[in-house]
Amino acid sequence: MSIVCVAPLMAEGVATALDGVADTRLLPADIDDLPALLRALAPDAIVADRECPAARAYAGEHAVPIFVVPVEADGGDMPSPERLRALVVGSLLAVQVRG
Repeated sequence: MSIVCVAPLMAEGVATALDGVADTRLLPADIDDLPALLRALAPDAIVADRECPAARAYAGEHAVPIFVVPVEADGGDMPSPERLRALVVGSLLAVQVRG
């Protein structure tokens, strides 16, 4: 799984929440070769801390679930680490069942 983040603190929080559930790779969202890195890593899912066109494009092309969890709440509820873990695990299991 890849975590694409602008805010490193958020990436660490997500990685901690998924510890023991998924192998995570922390990738900065603003690097030029992000599409190439995602292709090389071939993640099963992507978590991003804001909308990221490169991550969204990869997810669309490879039928990989993407979760966008904004760093700043805009009045909506931000998922707890436990909720995020449940969402990611549920998506990964659904992909395995379909595959």
